[in-house]
Amino acid sequence: MSSRGFTLVELLVALVVVALTGITVSSAVGNIVSQTYILERRAVAHWVAENQLARTQLSRVDNVEPVATGRRTERVVMSGRTWRVDEEISQTTHPWLRRVEIEVYEVVDDDVVGPLDRLVGFIGRY
Repeated sequence: MSSRGFTLVELLVALVVVALTGITVSSAVGNIVSQTYILERRAVAHWVAENQLARTQLSRVDNVEPVATGRRTERVVMSGRTWRVDEEISQTTHPWLRRVEIEVYEVVDDDVVGPLDRLVGFIGRY
């Protein structure tokens, strides 16, 4: 007597193929989510660095003296995250021009992650 339908082996093979496909798709989606998070975090870190450079430049608008050299660190909040910003201002060969190097780290549960971005700019006399 011949019956129509699938055998148990055929069903098991089909189940294995579906499971492997599901695992592959799930893994790919997980990688995309991880990469998106990393890119978003680096983009915000770069915005933090650009904001810091702009703040330093704007602080010089009414001051004719060159920017003081040295290092400073501060914490800022942007996009609901806390960032540590390290800024180092150093002299250049020109007496009125200063080199500004900014590194941005993310602060997660009092642990510092990074640097996630590094920005170098110059500030002159206005």
